[in-house]
Amino acid sequence: MKILHVLTQLPAKTGSGVYFSNLIESLNNLGVENAAIYGYEEGHEVRVKADLIDEVIYDTKDLPFHICGMSDLMPYESTIYSKMTEAEIDMLLGAFEEKLLKMKETFKPDLVISHHLFLVTDLVRRVFPKAKVVGISHGTDIRQIKKCQHFLHRLENLKDLDLVLTVTSAEDQAMVELLKIDPSKIRLVGGGYNQNVFYPSKEKRASDKIIIMYAGKISPSKGVFELASTVPLLAEANKNIEVHLVGNASEEDKKILRANAKNLENLKIYDAENQVIMANHLRCADIFVLPSYFEALGLIAIEALACHKFAVTSQIEGLKTLLGPDLCSSGIIEFVDLPRIINVDQAVEEDKPAYVKRLVEKILLQVSRLDKEIFTEEINQAIYCYSWDHIGKRIFEIIK
Repeated sequence: MKILHVLTQLPAKTGSGVYFSNLIESLNNLGVENAAIYGYEEGHEVRVKADLIDEVIYDTKDLPFHICGMSDLMPYESTIYSKMTEAEIDMLLGAFEEKLLKMKETFKPDLVISHHLFLVTDLVRRVFPKAKVVGISHGTDIRQIKKCQHFLHRLENLKDLDLVLTVTSAEDQAMVELLKIDPSKIRLVGGGYNQNVFYPSKEKRASDKIIIMYAGKISPSKGVFELASTVPLLAEANKNIEVHLVGNASEEDKKILRANAKNLENLKIYDAENQVIMANHLRCADIFVLPSYFEALGLIAIEALACHKFAVTSQIEGLKTLLGPDLCSSGIIEFVDLPRIINVDQAVEEDKPAYVKRLVEKILLQVSRLDKEIFTEEINQAIYCYSWDHIGKRIFEIIK
């Protein structure tokens, strides 16, 4: 089987970008011949293990803007879809159409997998009218459409996709209502972690510090500024607790984060790098916290669990559904009730102090469990079911 994979943005640094790369690698291991088209911009590190690769290069004469990001804030310089002109969208589609037509002629795929139910996936359906085309929704695409429904007139071909794979079922109804996708075409496959990158440390940490870690975008929608506000309260409870934030924060962001932490040295801020370095950060931590106000899945929490780290997250329905009641009640992960949310991913300001206190309570609960042997063989095997070893095989069986 020959499969062409398409992604508008960089195949790294974001959940969907990493999903793109891991899916290709997993299908490689199953004997599939893979080709890939994705967005690229000079200065980024990309590792895509496909047999044939073509890049749509942004920030050039022909495409004079940064990579288009499905989220309005990406971990690299990006273009916000809602701020693009019609002419810029035409440029974007023209650049991808050129690469798609070339791959159609040279690679001749049996099937095309295109990530995000958005502009380029609609284009893929038009360019490949006879091949099977599968769209993958990562949740952020539907959030973008909900916020900016003027895009709908450019998405009329998505209803003709042969199949839609989703990482969470939370947006199924919106796909049906907004994009007119037949619900019988929608299949939940979930998300997976790379078992070659995320695994537990073989040695016990010899430190009296208790490290609470967050990794991801430094953005208000991620609740990371409220996490910084937990630092003084956590320090009152245990002076050995440190909060480590791994992400690309601007100088202004760092100033706000430190002010929220009352300038205590218990807050450490690190730049985000690649997944391997991030996994090493995880293995050096004790508890992972994801306080986000919107996540389709929150795959990074599963990556933390794969490193045998206790987790605290906001109420992420996609994550709770994926893990199931047994893992969710095992003690390895605790969920924090969200504040009131407006505009999809913004917390009501007056609710934030109470949210900070709830985060502190759940973090301290997980601190109390650090000496307990909760990661049993049974739980470890259950977590391993979310590795790409399993997810890739599941997707392959569906698309066969």
